[in-house]
Amino acid sequence: MKSSKYEGKILHDIGISIIFVMLFICTLITSKAGEDLFTENLVMTIAVFIVAMLALFQFVTLSIVLVSVTTVTYLGIKIFLKASQGADIDAVSFLWILLPGLTVLGGVLYGRGQGKLLTQNALLKRQVEELVMVDPLTNLYNLRSMFMDMQTQVSFAERNNQHISLMVIKLKYYDQLRQVLKQEEYEQVLIRVSQYVVDTVRLEDRVYAIDDMGSFAIILTTDVVGCRSVVNRLRNKLDNEEAFTGISSKPIRVEVKIGYLEYDKEEYQRDARLFLTKVEEEADFDE
Repeated sequence: MKSSKYEGKILHDIGISIIFVMLFICTLITSKAGEDLFTENLVMTIAVFIVAMLALFQFVTLSIVLVSVTTVTYLGIKIFLKASQGADIDAVSFLWILLPGLTVLGGVLYGRGQGKLLTQNALLKRQVEELVMVDPLTNLYNLRSMFMDMQTQVSFAERNNQHISLMVIKLKYYDQLRQVLKQEEYEQVLIRVSQYVVDTVRLEDRVYAIDDMGSFAIILTTDVVGCRSVVNRLRNKLDNEEAFTGISSKPIRVEVKIGYLEYDKEEYQRDARLFLTKVEEEADFDE
């Protein structure tokens, strides 16, 4: 388990190390070469650099093709010169046959390691998101928390024969607000709306931020008549001319769609997702 955890980082580090070592050797060979071999070594160094860049940017197939063409061409020229002119094939020539291939190998290891690291990071991010229970912007509990609390609240209401309702509040013109306002201003609007929602309900009623589009849910210990009272109080707060002053130089008017339903044991059978879906449909029909 531990070796698997660090496999991506190990492959990544080995791959990048191989590439840097190969490039260093190429540069060293070229800098130490005599005038008669300088052009040859410079061309091969440039070829290896290009191969390294392609490998690092994950164009592995293209880098392999380039290595094959470069190596075969270089080897063919050397054999031709040996056969026709009796030119010597020194140790550096053998290095130029190996260096491009080793560079591609480093790129392959780097790519595999990078892929594993990205996969691990995505998994960790998803796990963290699943554990987070609070919306970072409004500091309200999130959708995951709402589903957990709904089960508890429903059980309590059933045991004590009490009413329990769910209300969903959605921004009516979400896209337009995002376009007109700056990001900071838009976030301040969401925070202000969340404060009005919290101030509207009783302490025992629970408010949740259920998405990143400014939607809120409230678990209310009341029936539909009590829900109507909450709706009226909230709309009065939002319709106040000074409700969103100080956020932007532009006048801001926020309209919401509100849906609510009282929990019915026979219809929902403690299915919190179904209950939420039905309430969201009610909100969508609110014009």
